[in-house]
Amino acid sequence: MESAVQQSGSRLRLVLASFGLAVGGMVLGIVLLLGLFLAVLVPLGIQPSPTDGLVISLVLFQGIAFPGIAILYFRYKGRSLRQFVPVAIPGLRQVGIIIAAWIGALVLVLVGANVVVNLLGTEPAANAASQTAAENPEFIPFLIPLVFLLNAPGEELLFRGVIQGLLRERFSAAGAILLATASFAPIHITALIGSIEAALVTITILSIPSIVFGAVYEITDNILVPTLVHGLYNATLFVGLYFATTGG
Repeated sequence: MESAVQQSGSRLRLVLASFGLAVGGMVLGIVLLLGLFLAVLVPLGIQPSPTDGLVISLVLFQGIAFPGIAILYFRYKGRSLRQFVPVAIPGLRQVGIIIAAWIGALVLVLVGANVVVNLLGTEPAANAASQTAAENPEFIPFLIPLVFLLNAPGEELLFRGVIQGLLRERFSAAGAILLATASFAPIHITALIGSIEAALVTITILSIPSIVFGAVYEITDNILVPTLVHGLYNATLFVGLYFATTGG
């Protein structure tokens, strides 16, 4: 039986490993991005447009780097990622949870954003992907499928399926959700435009839907549920952005 000191040490190592996975996913994505530019695009004289760059980032980060770092970690540990992360077609109950969580996340973010901005007195930082979409609204209908195919699956696999799942082995459900959120929200700082204060406001706001995603994963034990909630949440934001920028 582990002593209190051993338990504390195991928990600390697990937290460090979890945050290391988040950072490792970002680092691997950056390495892939630099490799693509230096080995392919620059020699061929190709200059990607902002929308091309957004698609490339989604493919390399959420499509390859995030799942890739999870696979590498589980191979290193000699464990099965497929068995560790439960996935199933959502039943009727889970569909209801998906719809409720999707709407709930939007409402909570709307209320929470107003509270955070009023308390801190700073507007949120702009998101590079949202800014690119706003400047190219005709691209948004093509971006929405990528949210469901790359963005949500890649992030939920790493942050909920792997990181939250690992933390759950040593922490309570609430503790695992909050720690996974503490790794999920700050990672987005690389995509934010603005001051440090504005970035902190955005990270705080991003923590709200992350907690929702973590809660539904804990409730359903099915990675498809937070993935679909995440996809619907992001897609709704992009649809709202489309109508706001086009006026139609």
